[in-house]
Amino acid sequence: MRIKSPPRSRAALWRRRSDEVLASEVVASRNPGPAPPPEWAKVLRQLSDLSRAPVRAPVWWTPATAFFGNIETRTDPDSYRWDGMRRLGPRDPHLFFFQLTLAGWGHFQLYGKEPQRAVPGTGFFAIVPSRHRYYLPADSPGWTFGWIGVYHPYLLGRVAKQVAAVGSLVETPPDAALTAIALRLFRGAIKKDFRDRIEVEQTLFELVFGYERWALKTRRQSGEGDRLLDAVRSLIVTRLPKAIGVAAMAAEHGMTRSHFSHLFRLRTGLTPARFAAEVRIHEAARMLLDSRAPLKQIATACGFANPSHFCQSFRQFQHLSPAAYRHAMS
Repeated sequence: MRIKSPPRSRAALWRRRSDEVLASEVVASRNPGPAPPPEWAKVLRQLSDLSRAPVRAPVWWTPATAFFGNIETRTDPDSYRWDGMRRLGPRDPHLFFFQLTLAGWGHFQLYGKEPQRAVPGTGFFAIVPSRHRYYLPADSPGWTFGWIGVYHPYLLGRVAKQVAAVGSLVETPPDAALTAIALRLFRGAIKKDFRDRIEVEQTLFELVFGYERWALKTRRQSGEGDRLLDAVRSLIVTRLPKAIGVAAMAAEHGMTRSHFSHLFRLRTGLTPARFAAEVRIHEAARMLLDSRAPLKQIATACGFANPSHFCQSFRQFQHLSPAAYRHAMS
């Protein structure tokens, strides 16, 4: 299924703007950024080398038949903040973006939710328009990533279905099939080295199929994730007032810290440390409502070093001070 091709003048304008994207100052080869992890260094070097000599789009390369994209490095938090509800003009059709981190990190955030860190090997699918944003935080060393934008309405519908089911973020290590497809598309955005529009569409379909396979695997593992969350939650609450660390959680499951952290994030979408903090805050919120205990006593009972640390953490999760929360909920 294809959308109707725009008039020739509009298609030419779109190709020119696509070329301008590849000539911008944020192209990875022009803008030094954070060092990639060793497993991503070769890939990033190859793509950066390609980006030094981008190729102009052929005549048939239009929004209906192809896509646009780039390899970018962002180092200025003030200049990189995209909002999924505000970025398009009123006549622009809906589209989706896929973005994959190669070095450094940035944030992807749904409206009203905590931001999620997109580190190397983390990608996300973003429907435009939708209620999300992604940006470079002030404490990031920089963010280098590949991205593409796709207008294909049939593929857009399939991507939207999976985003609704499993969320936008995907874990895609260097040796994953989805990674290989994404890298092929990043290369294609720069070099335009597809034989024809059929090969372009086939590769875009492969990207979406890869996302659907990942989503299916994730749904199958969701039951395992729930069991893991329950087990870790019980462990954290049982150990209070002592705050259990990630290494101790890992030991309880017979794993190394790194293995446990990777598995926990893969199964639940959370880091163990953040989940532990969330559990302790929920326990504190329960105590605030079920008792009249002073804040210092609640802080100690929930494993916080002092009332100041407790108040800071509580506000981060509940967006209210402990005192204000108790007053509002009483």
